[in-house]
Amino acid sequence: MTQPSRAAATTLTAALLTLASCHLVDQRDFNPNAGKKPVAKAGPVLPFAGPKPLVTIDYTTPDPDYAAELSVAVKRALAVKPNVLFSVSVLVPLAATPEAQADALQEAAATGREIGEAIVANGADEGQVELTVRGDPAVKVREVRVFVH
Repeated sequence: MTQPSRAAATTLTAALLTLASCHLVDQRDFNPNAGKKPVAKAGPVLPFAGPKPLVTIDYTTPDPDYAAELSVAVKRALAVKPNVLFSVSVLVPLAATPEAQADALQEAAATGREIGEAIVANGADEGQVELTVRGDPAVKVREVRVFVH
């Protein structure tokens, strides 16, 4: 066996050094983020709107006329889904004292029962109506929201 010449060894060394500085073409040549985990970008913070009520009854006047609107809404909901659940949510503003808050919640419960009875009178079964009463700092006057599920 013969020894490689000095020129051949130099050429071989230069070729190896050139190949060492090369890389194989892959997805990162076309997309620098290829293979990296995605980074979630923070979007704008939106307030939770929640489900839209079927009917909202506002008590800015002491005795609002809601019967016709509620009747139509209840009958339409029952026509679409006969086993629909009506959630009657009565919201009252926060009162200055615990005693005043308790009185407001008692009055709101009576209002909720009245709305629930109207829903039953319009064709729903008693088991299809649920009632919640709570204080809510976002409302300025008593408000009833009827949701369907």
